[in-house]
Amino acid sequence: MEQLLQHQTSLQFDGVNIQLTLILEIIQVLAILGLTYLAVRIFRIIVRRAGGTVPGGLVSSLQQIGSWSIWVVGIIIVLSQLQVNTQILLLLLFLGGVAIISAYRNILTDIAGSQFISNYQAFKVGEWIEIRDHYGRVIERNLIHTKIVTPDNEIVIIPNSVLLKYSVVNRTRSGGLRIQIPVSVKRGADLKQLEDRLLQIGGEMKVDLVSDSSPQVRLVEVSEHGARFVLMLQIANPAKRDQVVSDVQKQVYSLLPELEGHKHPQA
Repeated sequence: MEQLLQHQTSLQFDGVNIQLTLILEIIQVLAILGLTYLAVRIFRIIVRRAGGTVPGGLVSSLQQIGSWSIWVVGIIIVLSQLQVNTQILLLLLFLGGVAIISAYRNILTDIAGSQFISNYQAFKVGEWIEIRDHYGRVIERNLIHTKIVTPDNEIVIIPNSVLLKYSVVNRTRSGGLRIQIPVSVKRGADLKQLEDRLLQIGGEMKVDLVSDSSPQVRLVEVSEHGARFVLMLQIANPAKRDQVVSDVQKQVYSLLPELEGHKHPQA
């Protein structure tokens, strides 16, 4: 009888211990999940505040990917706490990480390009740059892309990764923009007089030229039909390129009849 009572008492103690162990495990699991939730909230806040220069879509993607990763880590810790084999889950997590890096490799390259621009100060907002077939004034730069507005008032968005692959010409820092204005005359025109008058026209644009620069005229072609010159100017403000070209062409148009020995027909 006494042995039976001892056995029952032992079973009761074992049952109490099992219940206490289960309660402790539940508390630990809840604590881990709570800390995981808190870590996710803090992570999302940090990403949102640090993403001031990052497009909203990318910030949202980073928040989602980071949140999922934190939850996966929290679940792995919970499973480890419950002594569940997590090797398969770790393998899936590794494969998922590789897939994410592969999917976002272009964005990572863009971010590297942004870091390169920041370190070497290749250009800044407000400056005029030229890269490949694009030329314009920088109006925005973030971690992913650089936005420029062309002289034709078109917006061009250039991924920062492109800036790592091709040469960037900073027209603002390189002493302005060099423009070439072609001028063609018919055979028989006074070429020396034309050259002098083109230099005179270029000199009248002095207010728009880079200081200490002078207009230059080159004869690039002579044929049986006439000759072709190029007036070269170094303008200080690239934004005024079209205006300067237009002003020069108007004066040249008025000059050509005199040099070619005839006048414009009367309107």
